[in-house]
Amino acid sequence: MRRVKDFFKKHNLIVLIIISLIFGLGGGLVGEITAQAYLADSWYGFSSFGNLDFSNGQYGDQGLVISNPKNVIVQQDAKVDETINSVSSSLVGIYKKQKPVKSNQLFILDNFYKINEPSGQGFIITSDGWIVTSQALDKSYNDYAVITKDKKIYQIDKAVVDNLTKFNFIHVQARDLPVRKFAEDQRVKSGQLAVAVNWLGSSLVSAVAGFSRTGGLVKSSDSFSEKLLLNDKLPPEFQGSIIFNLAGEALGLADDRGEIEPINHFGGAVKSLFKNKTSARIYLGINYIVLDELAEVDGQNSRWQKGVIIHRSSKAPAVRKDSPADKAGLREGDVIISVDDVFLNKDNDLADVIQDREAGEVIDLVVLRNDLEREVRLRLEAIK
Repeated sequence: MRRVKDFFKKHNLIVLIIISLIFGLGGGLVGEITAQAYLADSWYGFSSFGNLDFSNGQYGDQGLVISNPKNVIVQQDAKVDETINSVSSSLVGIYKKQKPVKSNQLFILDNFYKINEPSGQGFIITSDGWIVTSQALDKSYNDYAVITKDKKIYQIDKAVVDNLTKFNFIHVQARDLPVRKFAEDQRVKSGQLAVAVNWLGSSLVSAVAGFSRTGGLVKSSDSFSEKLLLNDKLPPEFQGSIIFNLAGEALGLADDRGEIEPINHFGGAVKSLFKNKTSARIYLGINYIVLDELAEVDGQNSRWQKGVIIHRSSKAPAVRKDSPADKAGLREGDVIISVDDVFLNKDNDLADVIQDREAGEVIDLVVLRNDLEREVRLRLEAIK
């Protein structure tokens, strides 16, 4: 006991420092707990103790608030499961029709559709029975039936092929079918988590890699040139599947080659189905180059900084004869700056803007010609 007292007498400064450190650390811990519980998160909107909050960013609508980074995989898996469960009812299976077999036997397997053996699948796009599918049914739809998630069986009464995407729209006599929202263009971003879901319930989690462009520098106003890319190539079992973000919004549809058609490519066709019960695509009749994709050598001419320039391709003229563009007086070298106040650039492509309209609709263009801006009004026509 005497040795302990002697130690404290000789080293009282060291002991005092140690005691101060202990109380300091304890006070800091209590202060952090108090700040988290009452002040920091509610007053300033930031998270402490390892919370990862994505609610104000790219994943704002997708419910990603992770309370512990160590649990990020668990939280993501839960959100993916939630998305799959919420979107599955908007998918349908397409089956070769079966005729009932009459027999004295109580159970006959041939009197049942085998759910795990579909000939194709589809995605419900309207509550009154329109479905889009990659399966070619325009000439044989009477030979097939549609089965929904609740095992209701519908006969197909109409089929229309979409000339631009080559997908088929089929119709069944139904009401109040579940539909999912189409993701808006500006919400489709590189790095965004995506889930491919097929009719049989399989899913593949990936991320948006961006868009691929086909056809070269010169584009057509009357066709699409972009495909949605994921970080992972779709396996064969996901051909014809639907791609969703974690908010349950449709991003695209996979065709039978595994290429993904962006969902915004179907907007104009859906409008036409509502109004005319057919898929009428738009005809403007020009070829063009997006000026965002060029950089002038001397960089001095502001004329070539915005919009799209009407330009011929290697196989077609800049303006097709007797097209709506030709009738409105547009010509090669004109720069179209905007369509109905939508400024054209690589993010607002002319074909996407035009193909979201309806046949007969009147649009206003701002056109630059000889350094002078002018307004041009024209009436869109349907592709014949």
